[in-house]
Amino acid sequence: MSSNHVPNHPKLKNMSSIANLCQGLVETEKSTIYPLIDKLIQLILIFPVSTTTTEQILYIVILILAP
Repeated sequence: MSSNHVPNHPKLKNMSSIANLCQGLVETEKSTIYPLIDKLIQLILIFPVSTTTTEQILYIVILILAP
């Protein structure tokens, strides 16, 4: 078994955030080996923003439609 898998890779061992992990996967070219993990991390990073935006739009629509 290779010692350069993601958990043992020296550049990925001490990541402090999910964003750093995603960037590290790209820099070490592990994102091409594990494309689903890379996409999952990207979705996790985008989801809070999209949820907040949707909630804000719905709130504005409710304010506009309220009598």
